[in-house]
Amino acid sequence: MRISVSLRCLLLLAVAGATPALAQEPAPADTVRPPSPLPPALSIVADTTVLPFERPNGALLRPGATTFDIASARAGQTQSLGVRTVQVSESAFAGMPAWLITEARTGSAVETTDSLYLTRAELSPERWVATSGRSQLAASFAHDTLYGALQSYQGRASFTTGVGPAALVTPGMVERIAELLPLHYGYHALATLVRVELGTPRGMPAELAVDRDEQVTVGGQAVDCWVLTLRSGTTEERLWVTKEQPRVVKTEQAFGPSVVTSTLRVTAPALAPAPSP
Repeated sequence: MRISVSLRCLLLLAVAGATPALAQEPAPADTVRPPSPLPPALSIVADTTVLPFERPNGALLRPGATTFDIASARAGQTQSLGVRTVQVSESAFAGMPAWLITEARTGSAVETTDSLYLTRAELSPERWVATSGRSQLAASFAHDTLYGALQSYQGRASFTTGVGPAALVTPGMVERIAELLPLHYGYHALATLVRVELGTPRGMPAELAVDRDEQVTVGGQAVDCWVLTLRSGTTEERLWVTKEQPRVVKTEQAFGPSVVTSTLRVTAPALAPAPSP
């Protein structure tokens, strides 16, 4: 399993064949960062304030499904890594209204699934179940603690770890949260990212920052996006979020010499801005 960024690092690492790097504390905002394997972000000086991450209003989340095509680029060669489908639905957990975000990655060497229950209003994680091949994970969240069990060919192991009040868990959760954030030049917030380190999920310090805006082509249509960067230790992922009717249309993350890209599969009209009243 991998959750390169949560069970994310584990799952995509299983797909891409990469090795997770040891986590490090995020560099302070005024520290010069080493060169990134991805295109360098533009410096944003409009707002240098770093704020604690605040979850958006869960009432703004909407049910629906999205499909992404995953590909790996290395030395000018591109290889398909399959398809990722994310489904958001209304559900219940422990007798209370909840959101359920499910993910399935198919067509890759190791097929994976994630099911994550979130509270309806606060979008706080409650229950997480995941598989990667024959490996399984089941975990629950209580206050600022994550506890559960992992089972693989090596046997079964339980774990308990602190995750902080603003934990980001699966790729699907990160993307849906990103679509609800008040993104702008200089947006910068601190959060907690759940990652698997040495076989155990851990809550790692992370930061979210808008590095720049950029126009990308999705479904044959050019759309204006904010480029939101999620950094935790040595890992860095970028998400392209459309400015109109916010949607994550592309993500990108480096694994050694390879760059894994996830692109929204969509028809052009689906991204068109709403007509003026």
